[in-house]
Amino acid sequence: MDALPPSSGRVLHLGAGLIQQFHQILARYMEDSQVRYSALLEESGTVCAESGDAALRDAGETGALAAGAFAALQAVARRLGDGTFEGLFHEGKVRQFSLVPVTPQFMLLSVFEAPVRFGVVKVCAAKAVARLQEQIETMPITGRGVVEGGLPGDFAQEAAALFRQA
Repeated sequence: MDALPPSSGRVLHLGAGLIQQFHQILARYMEDSQVRYSALLEESGTVCAESGDAALRDAGETGALAAGAFAALQAVARRLGDGTFEGLFHEGKVRQFSLVPVTPQFMLLSVFEAPVRFGVVKVCAAKAVARLQEQIETMPITGRGVVEGGLPGDFAQEAAALFRQA
């Protein structure tokens, strides 16, 4: 998972074609694992691509909270001497979810319910993560340093990719 660290000073560009590839990977992952909703999140919590139950989608609050929880638990793991944080799993009474790293800048959120087993989700997620990593490695990099309108470690999306088509 040696992708671009957030401090690399590179701006990653997500075009409509790449986002379509992410959607296809997530859709296949959902079919294989039987999760209800999956999303590729950037470390800020921005949803780069999502698939599944529209009732589980929101305007970004869930992504931001998930990214914050992920970062906090990752920091706790490091402080406790475990630098190999591999994600988190929440087992609730109604819904379960997992957050697993894709690269240092991206993570995969999965939401599912019983009788789906976490082990099945974990195996299918590993395959999806490998596919997502392959696609992320193809992302255009627009240069080093601060790019107009961006900060080091940012990523950019085409305007068409930012707005959902009705």
